[in-house]
Amino acid sequence: MLVASLDASEDALLGEEMRSTVLHHGRRTEHVTVLLHGLTASPRTWREFARVRHARGENVLIPRLPRHGHADRMSEALAGLTADELTAQCATILDAAAELGESVTVVGFSLGGAIALHAAHRDERVHRAIAVAPFLGIKRLPRDWHAMARRMLELTPNRFLYWNPIDKGRGTPEHGYHRYTTRSLAAGLALADALREDARIGPPRARHIEIVRNAGETSVNNRAIDDLVARWRAVGGDRVHVQRLVGLGLTHDVIEPERRHAPAIRFLPMLHAMLDAPPRGEDGVIDVRG
Repeated sequence: MLVASLDASEDALLGEEMRSTVLHHGRRTEHVTVLLHGLTASPRTWREFARVRHARGENVLIPRLPRHGHADRMSEALAGLTADELTAQCATILDAAAELGESVTVVGFSLGGAIALHAAHRDERVHRAIAVAPFLGIKRLPRDWHAMARRMLELTPNRFLYWNPIDKGRGTPEHGYHRYTTRSLAAGLALADALREDARIGPPRARHIEIVRNAGETSVNNRAIDDLVARWRAVGGDRVHVQRLVGLGLTHDVIEPERRHAPAIRFLPMLHAMLDAPPRGEDGVIDVRG
C-alpha cells in the first residue's frame, strides 16, 4: 500500500507507536478521514479519536510528518525540516487517502492544520478540510514581520528549544519530542507564506474548508488566520468558514488527550460532532461550555 512510503526513509528510527497508521475496513469506504498531528508530535496523538471514526464506518489514515516520531525523543532530526518536505509529504498523503476512500476529509492541528489548508487549496481530491488552530504565524508577531522573521530563522544558527524550559520536556506526552527547532518554525512560516501567496490567485479547490480559531490561543497568530480567510473570500472562496472556539481558557494544544488536565477532553467530542454533521455554511461558534 502507498501509505508504507510515508515512513520508508526513516523506518529504522521510529518509535513503535509513532509510525503512520491506517485503520482499514478491508475495502475502500465512502468516507476516508486523514488526521494530521502538530509539530514534534506523532500519529499516536490521534489514536483514540481515529478509533471512533473507524467505528463509524470510515477508513482512517494518520500519517507521520517528516522527521517526526523517532524513538529518541531528543532527536535532532527536526533541524533539517523544510517546507518542501512538508508539501511533498502532503501529496503522498493525498495519494494514499485516495486509495482508501471516495470522499476525503483532512483534519489537521497546528502545523498539521496548515498542511490541511495547503492540501485544500491545491488538491480537488480534498472534499472537506478542518484546520484546528492552524500555524500560519507566531502569536504577537505582526504579519508584516513574518517574512523578515522567517529569513532570520533560516539564516541564523539552528537552535533547539524546549517546549517548557522549566521541566525540560518531562510533562510532554511520551510520543512527542521534548524540543522544537528554530528551523522547523521557519519551515512552518514558509508553508504559511506560500499558502497566502496561493490565495491571491484563486479560491481553494476543496469543496468545504472550516477553520477552528481558538479564542484563547497562546501560540499561533489568529490575525494571520483572518488574513488568509479574507484573501480567499476576496477571490471567490465562499465555502471557507471560521468556527470560533471558546470556553477552553488560554491554551494551544486542544487535541492531545494525554496532557494533564487536557483541553482535548472537552474539545474532541465537539470535533467528532463537526465531522458527523454536514459542513456548516456559515461562520459560527463552538462553545465547549455547552
